[in-house]
Amino acid sequence: MDTHSLAHTAHIAGPIRWVAGAPCLPLHLPEGNATLAGPVAGRYFLARCADEVDGERTEWSIYLRRPLYAVQRRGDEWLLHLPPDDDPGHGWLRRRAKSAPVDLLGPFGNGFSLPEDGRNLLLLADLTDNPGWLALLLGVVEPLLDRGGRVTLLLRSDGSVGEAALSQLPIPVEVQSAPDEAAWARALNGAIPWADQICAGLPRSRYASLAQAIQAKRFRLEEGFCQLLVQADILCAVGACLACVIPTANGGIIRTCAHGPVFDLTQLAL
Repeated sequence: MDTHSLAHTAHIAGPIRWVAGAPCLPLHLPEGNATLAGPVAGRYFLARCADEVDGERTEWSIYLRRPLYAVQRRGDEWLLHLPPDDDPGHGWLRRRAKSAPVDLLGPFGNGFSLPEDGRNLLLLADLTDNPGWLALLLGVVEPLLDRGGRVTLLLRSDGSVGEAALSQLPIPVEVQSAPDEAAWARALNGAIPWADQICAGLPRSRYASLAQAIQAKRFRLEEGFCQLLVQADILCAVGACLACVIPTANGGIIRTCAHGPVFDLTQLAL
């Protein structure tokens, strides 16, 4: 991999913005770079969380780059999901002033892909597992709506998703919320037969039951029908450190950073 072509000096575009209930870091990235083309949802950057003076880092306690998943792109401005945790690298990024530089590598990974003949998209997000799932799926909505498709969003939520977060969704998106497991199962069983494709942000504990639900309603789980965004411990982005490996359906392992982070459900559950 030619990491030189993936190296970018981004600049902070303003304060943290909240998108669909998730904090996002706005960054200006140079337009015209071919590596920045392509899908947004499901791809990520690696951010170096330290200043540099005369070619030397000024902060060595934050050594590893942090993965930041892409949420949205408007021209040269990108919104990258910045988890609201106590990680020192994320804290360093939150403290950056407007116009301050941020050293990025990327974007890496295989994002979501939508077939040209697909018209009915079902989005699944378990916000009880990760409140950021909804924001990370938004990038697939507008391309589908732009070509006349329909989108239904099914949320597993305890009710903490505010109206402000849902108001950022395009008006044509139908939203269903399941407050408990029984409601989730009923809504899922009702939506699967309608969908041409599923894109999901779910914990790995739900993969097997999702595969079973699809098989029950469609008789079989076909490759290309359901894609999953997997979050793992991404460190190197080239598959060398093996920190991001996850189990596959055939009993093997696969590297999330290099072969994902979006996978077909058939790869991870049967």
